[in-house]
Amino acid sequence: MLFSGTTYYDYTDSDWENFSFTPRYNESNWNLLLDGHSHTHFSDGSLTPRQNILWHLSLGYNAIAITDHNTFTGAEEAREIARTEFNDTIKVLIGVELTTARCHLDLILPPNVQKENYSKLLDAKKGISYTPTDEEMQNIISETHNLGGIVVVNHFLWSEEFLNDHPTRQQYYEWGADYIEVINENAPDSTSIEFCQDNGLGIITGTDMHQPGPVYSWTTINITEFTEEAIFMELKEKRTYYIFNGFSSPYDVEHQIDPLYIVLYPFIKIGEMFDEMYRREVYRVQFIVFLLYIFGGFAFSELIRMTYRLLKWRYKKRKKTKEIQEEKVNHDQVKK
Repeated sequence: MLFSGTTYYDYTDSDWENFSFTPRYNESNWNLLLDGHSHTHFSDGSLTPRQNILWHLSLGYNAIAITDHNTFTGAEEAREIARTEFNDTIKVLIGVELTTARCHLDLILPPNVQKENYSKLLDAKKGISYTPTDEEMQNIISETHNLGGIVVVNHFLWSEEFLNDHPTRQQYYEWGADYIEVINENAPDSTSIEFCQDNGLGIITGTDMHQPGPVYSWTTINITEFTEEAIFMELKEKRTYYIFNGFSSPYDVEHQIDPLYIVLYPFIKIGEMFDEMYRREVYRVQFIVFLLYIFGGFAFSELIRMTYRLLKWRYKKRKKTKEIQEEKVNHDQVKK
């Protein structure tokens, strides 16, 4: 892929031509299925923006928020493709996953915000540390709201476990977050569902799609017209619910294996380890272990090499001593 290296599969636009699935739901209450969290190869996803759209269409979605890590490029390209080629079947909202060591926040923006304005969010992000203070996080939330956007707290359970000093639900509520992602991939968060309902926060789900496959949830919305503006307005008003399928959707799609991935597999895994070490402090322990393996392996190989050379030297010395003794014996016998 263009930015994230090769992937296990070599995806093509035609991969989803013969597959289609739509979950059963109450269509009298809801008429739009949204994925609130998805990635392209402009950050760490496997699919191009067009393939991202095709994958979503094959699984019943008719709206997506593209939220690549710290870049709007994939969302911008996907929205343009949706507008020009899929305008009657799917809508794309501009978003970004603000990614730091303390939080992963989806910032989803209204359709009418100009690029020069929303790009300032990333400029503001560059001005904060990778472990932002409470005040810096609150400023990002405020800047998003100033643009008319909404803030989603992503995969709370995962973030609470792996990120450093992750804020509580109550802190996010007090800081003005609009939503908590109550289902991420296949993981429902019942505590966040209850918290949102008790405190008036919005409920949203996300596939968090990096590699295509089956899905478990869809965010449901009811709109009066099929436009980006109407979809975003319902999000602003927090009029959402969700479908959850604990057994996942079907996914009868075959992708071809990319031979290059097999060749580069060891380097890919090393790269993934360094990436995880950078994003999660807990993986620094793995990095230390990795160094121990490297230096330990080097030391072990050197020990083997030195032992071999020592044994070889002793063998040669013994052989030479034996030859000298034999020559001496022979010499003595000749003299006799």
